[in-house]
Amino acid sequence: MTIAKQMEVRSNIKKYFDIAFNGDPVIVPRKGNKNVVIISEEEYNSLEQLRREAAYASALSSRRSPEKSPSPDSSDIKSDNLRKLSYIAALKEGWNGNGAPAFDKKLISKVRELLENLSIQPEVFPTALQTIQLEYDNSRRDHMEIEVGLSNTAEIFLVRYDGSESFEQIPADADHINKKAGAFYG
Repeated sequence: MTIAKQMEVRSNIKKYFDIAFNGDPVIVPRKGNKNVVIISEEEYNSLEQLRREAAYASALSSRRSPEKSPSPDSSDIKSDNLRKLSYIAALKEGWNGNGAPAFDKKLISKVRELLENLSIQPEVFPTALQTIQLEYDNSRRDHMEIEVGLSNTAEIFLVRYDGSESFEQIPADADHINKKAGAFYG
């Protein structure tokens, strides 16, 4: 963490932007304790993602029935996912604390049908982009995200344990997602 006076930042703005871009936050003290922190866009996006996840977790925990805990049984995972989807459907405008819109009923129906027909159940998350993300993690510590929106295609982002990444689009139907999930775990 770097602390710099406002005048110093003003005089050397490139220097302090570079410091923030390289991962070291710059704190600029101001009168009345109205301090400012300069961070990189990557760090900001990371913080925003954490905030969205916390808002979603809070929404889920306030609606979750305490007598039902997740079970490794596939039918229970599907039931939990369908229940999560119902919670997502109930999220109101601004659900993430940053103005995210409520979810379209057509998208909820589409994802419900997908979940009903997926062989391997994912983790289910809402996004602020009017999409729902299906996530898978395998024993090799690879991570796959499938983003489903109202279009006829789904976007797949895969991060392998070795750090390599790939991106592709597939038809947003259960057959194609089942094939990708099967290959991911195979």
